[in-house]
Amino acid sequence: MSSKLKNILETAYTLCDNLEKTDIWDKSHTSTAREIFRGELFHFLLYLSFADAKITAKESQFIENNLGYRYSVKEMREYAIANRVYGPEFTGKIPYCFKTFVKADNSLGRVKETSKLILQVYRLLGQEYIACDGEGNSESFSLKLFCDNLQDYIDKTFVDAANMSFGALSEKENSIAKPNAFTPDFSDVNTIKEENAEKIQQTEEEKEPEKTLDELLSELNTLIGLEKVKEDVKSLINLVKIRNIRKERGMDSPDMSLHMVFSGNPGTGKTTIARLLAQIYKAMGLLSKGHLVEVDRSGLVGGYVGQTAIKVNEVVTKAKGGVLFIDEAYSLTVNRGATDYGFEAVDTLLKYMEDNRDDLIVIVAGYPAPMEEFLNSNPGLKSRFNKYLFFEDYTPEELIGILKLNAKKADLVLSEEAEKFAKEFFTKRCENRPANYANGRDVRNFFEKALINQANRLAELETINDEQLTTLEIEDFNTILL
Repeated sequence: MSSKLKNILETAYTLCDNLEKTDIWDKSHTSTAREIFRGELFHFLLYLSFADAKITAKESQFIENNLGYRYSVKEMREYAIANRVYGPEFTGKIPYCFKTFVKADNSLGRVKETSKLILQVYRLLGQEYIACDGEGNSESFSLKLFCDNLQDYIDKTFVDAANMSFGALSEKENSIAKPNAFTPDFSDVNTIKEENAEKIQQTEEEKEPEKTLDELLSELNTLIGLEKVKEDVKSLINLVKIRNIRKERGMDSPDMSLHMVFSGNPGTGKTTIARLLAQIYKAMGLLSKGHLVEVDRSGLVGGYVGQTAIKVNEVVTKAKGGVLFIDEAYSLTVNRGATDYGFEAVDTLLKYMEDNRDDLIVIVAGYPAPMEEFLNSNPGLKSRFNKYLFFEDYTPEELIGILKLNAKKADLVLSEEAEKFAKEFFTKRCENRPANYANGRDVRNFFEKALINQANRLAELETINDEQLTTLEIEDFNTILL
């Protein structure tokens, strides 16, 4: 670690400690701001590693030396896959601590200095990580994309406070303050001006305008495959429509639970449908916010007595007004040991589901057989979940459609030979499909590896035209092994 990186990391950790003392920090967190920030940096480095589809021993050592996480190369890869720390989806995510620092700058009318410093942490840490093994073309590109996204987030959400100064870090000088020389004062956090808060709200509303019910239904209809699921969703929508009409006319409506079970293999669109349902029910007046909160076992189950209830409460609080999506829900009840608190999480969750049923929908998801065992593990579960949606595996034609859609979103096309190869590839994959086939995720991995192959191919050329930049050729595909 360079002295420059060491100084800026120490400064950032100090900022985390100070942030915890403010009203801006969510006091329900069971981890410290420093711990959460360090974990987010770890995820960021794993994301960079996956840009070139490999993790090296030098990268593993770098993470241990600078962040304190001790993982083998194999463990890092498994961790990254399990936590989805890779690909374009991660690029677009804004780390929680970063968003909170932006909010702190915003609230106090400062000139973005804390936010800029945290952005510099990501940039400098990423640069030294890439340099540690000397293999970084694809990683450098991913670093730029990620940091550009953080900068965009600052620019789009910051309320103008140009007349207020804070800390005196000069971006032009690119200098890093000593740890004790950069200690922000958050003492006046409660003096946020109402007009600034209104501006923030207006900015958010302008950034993400709500879609109409017709627009959301159109989006549902344009999804590739999922025909049976689409029919089931439309039936749920019709049920809510009639319920609302009866209510408007003063008629009694029977109580109904909209908590659902999604079963099917990975990559079959379960999260996508859950997110759409949240927005649809918001448009229909059934939910107040219409957002999606996605968790797994680790987000609900604690490691000691009393922690699980706190974690469940934290998650439910965030999800209220929208949909709580619990992936691989059966993992909550696979163990019955004295030190496992999965069953406590289920019991706590059931109570919250009942207490908040007017403004919260819980969707549990996972493989079909384990989900059946999960529902039978607690007498109260089946009575809470009476709506089941089964997500079938995609056909080869649908998988190709997803591949072409991914390419279109990235301003790319497949050459005729590349498309023919992909069709043959996925036809064979489906003929020999494993029990828990990854479906859309398989396509995404295939596509991302093709991007890397294309980048390596084009990087050898002296000149590159637009057609070459926007076309995936057969040679970008025919070496891929999934």
